[in-house]
Amino acid sequence: MPGATRAEEKGEVAALFTGAVTQGNWDPPGYAAFDKMVKKYGFKSSYIEHATYEKAPALLRQLASRGVKMIICHSSGYSAAIQEVAKEFPDVQFVLYSYAASTGGLKNYTAWSVNWDEYGFVQGAIAAAASKNKHIAIISGEEIPSAKRTHEYTLRGAKALVPDIKMDAVFTGSFTDVAKAKEVATGVILRGADVLLPSSDLADAGIQQAADEEGAHTIGAYMDQSASYPNAIITSTVLNFDKAYDQMGQLMTDGKLDGTIYQMDLANDGWTLTKPFKHVDAKVETDVFALMDKLAKGETKPD
Repeated sequence: MPGATRAEEKGEVAALFTGAVTQGNWDPPGYAAFDKMVKKYGFKSSYIEHATYEKAPALLRQLASRGVKMIICHSSGYSAAIQEVAKEFPDVQFVLYSYAASTGGLKNYTAWSVNWDEYGFVQGAIAAAASKNKHIAIISGEEIPSAKRTHEYTLRGAKALVPDIKMDAVFTGSFTDVAKAKEVATGVILRGADVLLPSSDLADAGIQQAADEEGAHTIGAYMDQSASYPNAIITSTVLNFDKAYDQMGQLMTDGKLDGTIYQMDLANDGWTLTKPFKHVDAKVETDVFALMDKLAKGETKPD
């Protein structure tokens, strides 16, 4: 088949995902963008689901050793593994999507880094504006780099709007344990939190379920989740996975992957929010988008 021959000539591109590409809100949109990219640029492709951070070095070596040309890691939790393995395979391109502070000077490690600082700042502001109890909560899975920054800047954004806001910040230790996330969410709601910020990927389902059952509100994460939890969700953050993955494919095709960190932020359409907002006054939406516009223009900083 001519198409297969062209794909073989361009080489194989592989991706690592922390969970299943058919479940949750982090891996499915990432996989969809990956699949769209490999088809557009004519790469042969493969992917590994449930690729734990502990197993990542071995998986990366396995893929690189068999001749994969570009390996994409769909989580900031893979950064340490990439920095360990990339230097052993200088002819293989390693790519990370989520967050990277540095690529360690490696020319074959390129990253697309979401600005989790402004992301956290904005969602903190939304939660604070929507909370009648002045008590919000953010619930994450593992303490990976992107999650830590999101927690920090969520609190900053909330306090910028409501200085005396209370925020519970919890790491459940798992991105996949839905029952644990639901248990934690129910607990923070019982303690008074009325707006929850799910940040646990697949396990977010438990947080959304708890909020729906207990009458609390939430923000959907990474993709529009309003249809699944209409009674709870105020708005959803939507990451521009398609843009990032398309750039990966284009730069790989052009031979221009070179260790750069590409920022994904409000200024370059790296992410946005769905609208209209639900369950809050219209002024909340207006004020939040005005804040986002100032952040995009550099008129306001999340620091």
